[in-house]
Amino acid sequence: MQWKRILPDVFQFADSCNVYAVVGPQGSVIIDAGTGRWLEHVAELPQPPAALLLTHYFRDHAAGALQAARAGIPVYVPEGEEDILADPGQHFRERETYVIYDNLWNLFAPIEGVPVACVLHDYETLRLAGLELEILPLPGVTLTQIGIAIHLPQPDGTLRLVCCGEAIHSPGRLARVAPLQYNYNDLGGALNAFTSARWLREYGPDALLPSLGHPILRDCDAALAQLQDSLRFLVAPRSGMKAQLDSLGPDPLQEVTPHVWKTTQSESVNWFIISESGKAMVIDYGYDARNIASAEYSRPANRRAILHSLEALKKRFGIERVDVVLVSHFHDDHVCGIPLLQRLHGTECWAAENFADLLAYPEAHCFPCNWPQPIRVHRRLPLDESFTWEEYTFRLHPMSGHTRFASLIGFEADGKRFAHTGDQYFFERGWGQEPMPPFAQNQRGQNHVYRNGALLDGYDQSGQWMLDWRPDIVIQGHQQPFHTASAFFDHIAEWSKEYKETHQRARVLGEDETHFNMDSWGGWIWPYRTHLPQPGPARVRVTVRNPFPRRATLEIKLVGPTGWEGTTATLIVEPRAEVSADLSIMPAGPCRRQPFAIELVADGQPFGQVAEAMLTIGGEAF
Repeated sequence: MQWKRILPDVFQFADSCNVYAVVGPQGSVIIDAGTGRWLEHVAELPQPPAALLLTHYFRDHAAGALQAARAGIPVYVPEGEEDILADPGQHFRERETYVIYDNLWNLFAPIEGVPVACVLHDYETLRLAGLELEILPLPGVTLTQIGIAIHLPQPDGTLRLVCCGEAIHSPGRLARVAPLQYNYNDLGGALNAFTSARWLREYGPDALLPSLGHPILRDCDAALAQLQDSLRFLVAPRSGMKAQLDSLGPDPLQEVTPHVWKTTQSESVNWFIISESGKAMVIDYGYDARNIASAEYSRPANRRAILHSLEALKKRFGIERVDVVLVSHFHDDHVCGIPLLQRLHGTECWAAENFADLLAYPEAHCFPCNWPQPIRVHRRLPLDESFTWEEYTFRLHPMSGHTRFASLIGFEADGKRFAHTGDQYFFERGWGQEPMPPFAQNQRGQNHVYRNGALLDGYDQSGQWMLDWRPDIVIQGHQQPFHTASAFFDHIAEWSKEYKETHQRARVLGEDETHFNMDSWGGWIWPYRTHLPQPGPARVRVTVRNPFPRRATLEIKLVGPTGWEGTTATLIVEPRAEVSADLSIMPAGPCRRQPFAIELVADGQPFGQVAEAMLTIGGEAF
């Protein structure tokens, strides 16, 4: 017999990786695919395969999945690895193979796509073959690796075993370290492996089933503790890495006032507001900073959202879920965890009306730092109108600078006035209780991002609101709270003046000159990405700007490659104003991610193709 019985109802097959079969009352759950040799021996199992689950995409773990799918076995894959497993050809087309400084092991992907029957979501609980399974995030050799925890009924109770991929090989060791070197000379994956070992210790399995190595059937906690020690030893010679490991352990929550708390282990700082009735609101909910390298890569699947701070919330206040997330702006490091909260806890999302659509329809726009998962927005909040949550009253105000798709948030708690300023205001060395020298040039962080929609009056807009509201405490996205003093407000006033003057001096932005404001957008097309299964016209909403300091006639037309036909519109537009129109374009035939554009003529002067969008005709997806 090729299958080796290692526990009651658990079998192991020696392939290019360990292939496990966990037998339930309605079939066997197969973990990892190896080369597929095990398929020749499935008749030896007490129950036929009900499903194949992959822990990660490495070829020595996943190459046999296609053969399994062809044999009629449904293939389940980690959410963050669906694209690379389903369409590795597209992945290899996109992957740089000459100047490689990003050393993620994603060239070790399968060479053929796998039909994906189901996607496995982090923290999900599901039933397969009559067994209860949990999906555990275990970043390490891939940023998106998962563990599969299986609750196996036994005569004397339930055995909790975890098929943990490459999270551990044997007590104190990994099978390979090379995949942990994500970039050219780093070892960030070792920090992720350390964190995954800690999460496994917190989970407390009865048995660990590594994909490379030998099953660990006793003393799992000791084996994982030894691995953590080994990883500390491994990174010790590397500058700063031991300090990074040491920083993973502080209290996840820090008090600002008795009812306002900040996170300490998230990539962007998130702020909990606690009500007297025992509910929690959080302003923004982003990456877990303990998942060290996830936020360094532009591929969305590699920027993994992980739950954070909730255990501390439960321990400190007895609160088990977040009632509402109030969003300051749409950037991924501030919103990526919201779909997790919504899926697992039914958390509501409240967002200002000026960017709610960017959360709800991410495919429709192309602004920086956009989280690709749609977020259900339960309340679209009007600007400059009050609203309440529990005993607290809030008021939002528009701002631009870091991004125009943001809102300032004002509220009062514990006798203090608060302002949440998103990512608009930062100081190079933070802001302490002691006033800094007024107007110290090197103190003010320059965090405006032009492509985000930075407008010339952006800091006037936010600055005047700050001077009118005069908060006692300013909270924001990436620093400690600012406890304000008169010097702070002097900085805010000077900041607005400096921002405008430096840009007017450096580029054409005069009141009587022709320009498209600071961000230089001539316009945009909504939606940015359109997929039509069958040939037909693509209908979009086009927004353009009047570049003149006078009323002007704007002629706009959608244009595409040779043979495409787009509609036109003529609009009378006020000085510097934005105006929108509904247009359509008829493609000449099937295409994939084909750009088309807005052509703009203002008072007879051509400005060219000022904005683009992309269209796919045919196929299963954009």
